[in-house]
Amino acid sequence: MNYLPVSLNIAKKHVLVVGGGKAALEKLQMLRRFGSLVTVVAEELSDDILQYGCFSHVRPFQPEDLDGVFIVYACSSNREQNRLIKQEANGRGILVNTPDDPELCDFLSPAFFSEGPMTVAVSSGGTDVRKAIAWRNRIKTFLSNEDGLIP
Repeated sequence: MNYLPVSLNIAKKHVLVVGGGKAALEKLQMLRRFGSLVTVVAEELSDDILQYGCFSHVRPFQPEDLDGVFIVYACSSNREQNRLIKQEANGRGILVNTPDDPELCDFLSPAFFSEGPMTVAVSSGGTDVRKAIAWRNRIKTFLSNEDGLIP
């Protein structure tokens, strides 16, 4: 395993999501829970993203989009664009996650659930996302059946 499991405080930190499709929407749904300041940049944005209420720019990614950014999710369907985003971001010391492309990831977003101050996260190191989700769901079910650990 090459990834160190950590929990990052991203509250009030600038997070850039590049891409306007399903993967970008999934990241937005996840990020909503953490109070980060999210900006989305894509040539086309789905209606769901446009109605999401975050900052958005309907245009191609530009390197200056990285100014002041803490982490980046490169969710474009164009692998070369994602590679460029990673190169530009890494050159500025910014970590990048590219969903479904572990080779272009500096960090992974695990399958997780939270209850109060407790969080359980499961990762396959990017090799088997479905299995990580299945494990997370099994753990959640187990804990919800244990003496009311999860209401």
